[in-house]
Amino acid sequence: MDRIDAMNTFVRVVEAGSFTRAASQLDLPKATVTRLIQGLEQDLQVRLLHRSTRSLTVTPEGASYYERIVKLLDELAEIESATRQSRARPSGKVRIETTAAIATMVIVPALAEFYRDYPDVGIELSIGNKTIDLVAEGMDCAIRVGEVSEQQVVARRIGDFQFAICATPGFVAAHGAPRTPDELSTRATIGLTAGSGRTLPFRFADGRSETEVALNHRLAVNDSNTYLAAALAGLGIIQAPTYSVRDAIENGQLVPLLQDWQTPVHPVSVVYAPNRYLSAKVRVFIDWAVTLFERHASLRRAP
Repeated sequence: MDRIDAMNTFVRVVEAGSFTRAASQLDLPKATVTRLIQGLEQDLQVRLLHRSTRSLTVTPEGASYYERIVKLLDELAEIESATRQSRARPSGKVRIETTAAIATMVIVPALAEFYRDYPDVGIELSIGNKTIDLVAEGMDCAIRVGEVSEQQVVARRIGDFQFAICATPGFVAAHGAPRTPDELSTRATIGLTAGSGRTLPFRFADGRSETEVALNHRLAVNDSNTYLAAALAGLGIIQAPTYSVRDAIENGQLVPLLQDWQTPVHPVSVVYAPNRYLSAKVRVFIDWAVTLFERHASLRRAP
């Protein structure tokens, strides 16, 4: 048994919470994963995991062993990576989780330049509007919109954005432009539903406090691309991140409304697990993302 392979497998099983998920992430047969864990337990003469047909839990001895070998494996990976980087370019696949709007409007349009600089690095984007467990899902990092509530992650703030109220020129011509947030209740509006199932309120800020406007939306959707499509179809007024509607406003498909009313500033962060060594391929992607957001007019971090 290769002790390093067995230790890496044990760490992945603990973090994934499942032999099946760990086998999938490691691209190994489940039987191989089971054999490696059993061999490790036999060598150590201690049970590391309690497993049944329905659940998997870590024993006290397994938890202690996990905490120590994670640090050891990270140090080993850092030594090996530092040695290789002196002679090799970053390579391999980077798995990233983010929202549909960030992927569609920001990352994908700029990926050609990333591939030009790092031709041996592949990108796998996972799109969703729910916060996921990065380690359990096998993600290298995530680009998150809004405040990061997770405790066991490193969050590096790379940008800020506000929201814009807008609708099509035809909708405004037919129904008139609202002059205050309260007048939104007299117009058809479109709501965006978060991963929790709650429809997000329209928010405004005056520098000291925030105000939420409760609206009875004509339509509510749970996907940002559909949200924008509904607005472009003339179905109502939306409050959307400025980066997602910038192009539509510039080409005249949408017109901004209530421009004298500010909206709260929201952060954008790149997030990754603190106990995982950042390989060269992940580091170059994060550094590239920082530069990308710095030069994006609608996402540049506020001074």
